[in-house]
Order: sequence, then structure tokens, then C-alpha cells
Amino acid sequence: MKSLHSLLFVLVIPVAACSGSNDASSASSSGEPTSKLPSMTATKPDAMDPVAVVDKQPDSIIKSDEPLTIPTKFSDAMALGKALVTKGDHSRAKEVLEAASKMDKKSAEPHVELARMYIATNERSLAIRSANKAIKLAPSSSQAYNTLGRAELARFDYDKAIEAFRKATDLNPNNVWAWNNLGFTHLQLEHYPEAIEALSIATEKKDATGYMFNNLGTAHEHLDQLDEAREAFEKGGKLGSVAAMQSRKRLEGVDSIAMYKEAKESKVEEKTYENAEPMPEDVEPMVEDRQTGEEPAVVEPKPEAKVETVDDEPKDETPAAPAPATT
Repeated sequence: MKSLHSLLFVLVIPVAACSGSNDASSASSSGEPTSKLPSMTATKPDAMDPVAVVDKQPDSIIKSDEPLTIPTKFSDAMALGKALVTKGDHSRAKEVLEAASKMDKKSAEPHVELARMYIATNERSLAIRSANKAIKLAPSSSQAYNTLGRAELARFDYDKAIEAFRKATDLNPNNVWAWNNLGFTHLQLEHYPEAIEALSIATEKKDATGYMFNNLGTAHEHLDQLDEAREAFEKGGKLGSVAAMQSRKRLEGVDSIAMYKEAKESKVEEKTYENAEPMPEDVEPMVEDRQTGEEPAVVEPKPEAKVETVDDEPKDETPAAPAPATT
């Protein structure tokens, strides 16, 4: 039987092929919010979170019932950690990624992967801590800031999320995921012009996905810009977004949001109007919000457009120069 070390050599190859250049000093994740927009979840890109995007590995490479052997080489440990995250084996992934962080104490990559994992498992404080550690090690990494933004979004701190996403786009104007996440956050806050501005930039990038066009269409629809909404939904549908296709069909023949609401009230709308999912009822505001004692604002009903989840980068960035070691 082959040893785990020899099998890990096979494992590293597809990871590198998917992730691009290996980034050992900079950062290496589609959404789940108090907004009335339906189906907005600030944590999941796999479904809003491939926490780590790697090629699917054969189950025989990593068996949950076998003792965990941590590789001694940094790249092997990172490959194993990402694969364990992908399999959902978070406890062993944490052990491997923490070991990798000790092998290369100047690399931000293990901390980014840990932050992504904690976002997926809804461990918000740990996600923030790991993301901040990544930024400390790689202050010029757009990916690290994008991950921090996602962690802030997961705990509904929208101001800090926006700040982090803007920093990510400043560091790398081609970071399409950071632009989408910035627009997504503005959608949560019902800042539709700002959402359109960010999502328009995202959808102009070569790596734009269908759900980014769907988010852009939703922002236009909220402003009753139905021609622009239909165009965005059309493009999103062609790129594979089911929600965008449903929204495009729902707006067929609709001239205004007022007309849409009138049709709903008379119950003559098509069944596709029912595709939007409601917001989860267990979402709580931030602790700071609860302490204010203020009554929540009354928000008028919005179109039943479905906003898809926040996504994250599926590949590493060009390595940034490592930050000086700190004592």
C-alpha cells in the first residue's frame, strides 16, 4: 500500500492547476443580514462559499477512519488541509492548517484558509482573528482583505465589511469577487445605487459569473430600472444562474414595479413569482444594534428577486512580499 506521503505528491498537482501560482506570503472564497431582500445569506460560496477551491480528490486519498499524519513539507500540508476542508473534515483540517502555519510563519495562506473554514462553520470570532492574522502577514494581499470582508459580513458588521472589500479592490482592481461582495453588502443595506456601481464593475471582469449578473439585475429591479434588470438577468441566465433565469421570466411583460405589485395583489402572477426564498427568521442583529434600544425601521416590501450568495476567489494571487517578522 502506498504511503500517505507519496499519495500527497499526487494530491498537490491538481490543487496547483486549479489555484494558479502558489502564494505562500499573500492570501490564497459564493454568501448569508437584516435586509428585506430575500435569500441573502452572508456565508456560503460553495453553494456562498467554496471555502477552498480544489479539484475533487478520490476518497481513497484521505480516509476519515485512518490516523492523521501531518506532512512535514509546507506545500503538502497546505494541499492536505484544503482537501480536508473540501471533504468537510474540519477538525483535522484545522490541525493540518495550524501545523502548516508553524512550518512557514511568514505565510498568510494557512490563515486565509482557516478563516474561510471558520466562515463556513459560522465560527465568526475565529474567522476574524485568522483573517486579521493573514493581513498582518500580507498587508498588500487583496485576497486577505476580501476574506476579512466576508468574515465581517458573516457577523453582520456591514461597515467593516465594506471597508475591507474596498481595500481589496484598491489593492487589486481585477478582484471580481471583492467587487461582487462589495455590491452584495450594499444590497443587504438597500444601498442600490452603490450596489449597481460595484456590481457593474464586477460584471465587466472576465471572471464574472452568472450570479453576479443576477445580483446586478436585482439592484436595478429595486430601483424600477426594469430594462437594465432584464438585461442583467438575461446575461446571468446565459452564464448558468437559475435565479437569474427565473427573474428574467418573472419580469416578462412587466413595465413597472407598481404593475408587478398590482399583479401580485390580484393573484394573477405566474408561479415563478414564488421562487424567491424568504429571509431566515433566526438571523439576529449585531450586539451593538441590540443595545441601542431603537425600534427597527419599517421597510416597504421589495420585489421578490432572489439574490445569490457571496463568492470567493478560486485561485491564489501573485505572491506579495512577506511582511517583516514581528517579535
